[in-house]
Amino acid sequence: MQPSEAKQSVVDFVEQSSSAAGGSWEHLSGPGVRECEQPSGATGTTFVYVMKRADTTGADAKTDVQSVSKHWQDLGIQVEEYQSGGANPVPGVRGRGGPVTSASFNAYPGNYQIAATSACSDGVPDKLRSEN
Repeated sequence: MQPSEAKQSVVDFVEQSSSAAGGSWEHLSGPGVRECEQPSGATGTTFVYVMKRADTTGADAKTDVQSVSKHWQDLGIQVEEYQSGGANPVPGVRGRGGPVTSASFNAYPGNYQIAATSACSDGVPDKLRSEN
């Protein structure tokens, strides 16, 4: 996979995941360049992209987590739904596989975030960082 394909795939994935959750979302960070190891053992490049929900007023966190979880399952991602501890547990979902290496959706009140890491692609991370 070429770095440009990996970069675009993670952006598309996070944007589609935010649509599955509903509401209005905005860019938070990325796509950031990271080093990874390809199956051959060679150094490669992966990209991390994060979006946050602009307004969570009226959001139903449990329903939103279930919607994202289903969307990811439909893409072939292995998902794990979870809740934080405490008196007011916060739901979320983590995923691995499918079109991404890893993904997470945290439905914190007032601070929903979706993040994902692309598959490992060709390319030298330091060189790609200097080009961005």
